[in-house]
Amino acid sequence: MSSGHIQGAQSTYRTMQVLRAIAGQLGKGVSLAYITQQTTLSKPTVHRLLQALMAEGMVERSDKEGYFLGPECYALGVIANQRYGLSQIASTPVARIAADTGDSAFFSLRSEWHSICLIREDGSYPIKTHVLQPGTRLPLGVGGGGIAMLAAMDDDEIEQCLEANAEECAACFPNDQREDHRPRIAECRALGYGINRGSVVSGSWGIGAAVRDCHGRVLGSLSVAAIESRMQPDRQRELGPRLVKEAQALKAKIRKAQMTR
Repeated sequence: MSSGHIQGAQSTYRTMQVLRAIAGQLGKGVSLAYITQQTTLSKPTVHRLLQALMAEGMVERSDKEGYFLGPECYALGVIANQRYGLSQIASTPVARIAADTGDSAFFSLRSEWHSICLIREDGSYPIKTHVLQPGTRLPLGVGGGGIAMLAAMDDDEIEQCLEANAEECAACFPNDQREDHRPRIAECRALGYGINRGSVVSGSWGIGAAVRDCHGRVLGSLSVAAIESRMQPDRQRELGPRLVKEAQALKAKIRKAQMTR
């Protein structure tokens, strides 16, 4: 590969780092200093990339609030949703799970070594957990859905994922280190669903089941989150198989939608 191709790939990677740093704040403006810290790129490099992204409408800047994703990002997202349609397909089972359980239900999408929450529906129970919101990006293995996705991957891919996320988990998720993941993976493979026992926020528990695409690859997860008192063993045994069943049904719907395109 020529040096020009390598430099071009590096530039694309850095551009995506900047966009993800902005997106990670879920619609809030971010500063140049924050983006520099999150990406570990130099300040001049981040500034140069931001200028290019603003010129293309991918990023906007407010003097008071900082940098935001721009309208071109929204337009691309709308077009991508027309191709994949995941939000529309997954919204029905998520709403059904929330209504039936009374708790918060989610669909999260795998994005390489991370998951991104696409859909959240809250049930009727008045006390809720607010850790996971649409747009929240987490390393795979973090949260009930993240555990399920990680455990559904093959062993070599799991090792790649743990290595790729080691630095982020060490800095931001002290209860989700490599040694923490292994027993959770084993448990998930034995049960068929992942259990988060408050590793991100104490008292906020979750259960998740992996969703695969028509080729058997890990696509995302369906999950439920609630306060600890509503996630005791009896309820885990109730919710886990329910999520697995919903995940299998969602896979079939996705397959049908892909075949009709």
